Amino acid sequence: MHALQERFQSAEHDCRQYLNLLDQERDALAKQDVEALEQLLEQKRPLTDALITHDQQIQRYCQANQISPEGLGEHIAQSGDATLEHQYQQFLAALAECKQANEHNARLVHHSQHSTRTILDLLRNQGEPSSGIYDQLGNRSRSGITRDLSKA
Repeated sequence: MHALQERFQSAEHDCRQYLNLLDQERDALAKQDVEALEQLLEQKRPLTDALITHDQQIQRYCQANQISPEGLGEHIAQSGDATLEHQYQQFLAALAECKQANEHNARLVHHSQHSTRTILDLLRNQGEPSSGIYDQLGNRSRSGITRDLSKA
């Protein structure tokens, strides 16, 4: 067995577990389930650490064998080890899926932040402090000034 084969197997396994957590995170983001998000964050930490360790060990292998990280795929292809090449491709596929899911979740978070900001601006009546619906403490404004619905 090649030295990298076990590393790729382990890294792919950790990627798949991380991907599962990212899928759960996506669902929790959609439901705005803060408790579930906090639990998922705790579950993701050890996997993140494991993936960092895998990356460092792969980098050490590359350095020890005087291979650039970009040349690793070519090095593996030249080894003639079909099993190693297959395991490497499986790892890269799992890594790409994690990246895609993570980017999707980041877009969900960004969208949620934007929506929340917009709602807060509406409640504060941003740009027109004299006719705010709510003041800074969350109390109804006592200004007595109202606006037509068409201007709200």
